Amino acid sequence: MLTNDRIETVEHPNLSHETQLRGLAKIRPLLEARIFAYDILRRSFLEEPSHEFLKLLSKDNLIGSFPFSEEEGEIQEGIRQVHSDLMQSESVGETIYNRLHWDYTRLFIGPYELQAPAWESAYLNKERLLFQEETLKVRLAYLKYAFLPKHFQHEADDHLGLELDFMYKLSVMVLEKYEKNEHELLDILENQKRFLQEHLLRWVPEFQQNVCQHSDTEFYRGMSRILHGFLRLDLEALAELLDIEGIGLKTN
Repeated sequence: MLTNDRIETVEHPNLSHETQLRGLAKIRPLLEARIFAYDILRRSFLEEPSHEFLKLLSKDNLIGSFPFSEEEGEIQEGIRQVHSDLMQSESVGETIYNRLHWDYTRLFIGPYELQAPAWESAYLNKERLLFQEETLKVRLAYLKYAFLPKHFQHEADDHLGLELDFMYKLSVMVLEKYEKNEHELLDILENQKRFLQEHLLRWVPEFQQNVCQHSDTEFYRGMSRILHGFLRLDLEALAELLDIEGIGLKTN
């Protein structure tokens, strides 16, 4: 159970208002942790890493604070791998930066045959083509929240970085609705759960295997492990959040 000490479930509608508030206060850290995780993941796969992003990850061992690492060995191993490359960046600077840039380009962009394409349709479409039915389904999920990628119609909507960016933005919306005690929170959580089940978790496992097999850097092998481990645990977290009473997520 992911929420054990983080969430106190309100099990009875007759509990005092004070008791319910204590339970609600423990949910906020989980909602914030999900925002933090999706922010790191989207920035890791949407584009080549910047100097600023690498410094952010290495500063005060930020990557070591990645959520759910205590519950999931795959996340722990991924953190260890990422950390090993980030520590090199302190001593060799531009060398590791260039290595990560080339590894990202070779794996996810080209110009050679991609070893780990970062588009959903490359895994779920029989012809492995982009801008297919899978792309349209992802776009429809985006449009429900008026989310349009920056390079709409020039880059396939089902790129991993864009799908993670979508989950990040919905996670921010969840926290905002929670703070305002708005009932739309339930719909957003349900849509996030559905998006994980129908999209990300259907192809990220194979993507992660490709990255681990073909990457030349510990950084991307590690980030792909963190990604895979987190998505699986986030599905459990969403199921538990949707099952909590007393926060406007369930009505009698």
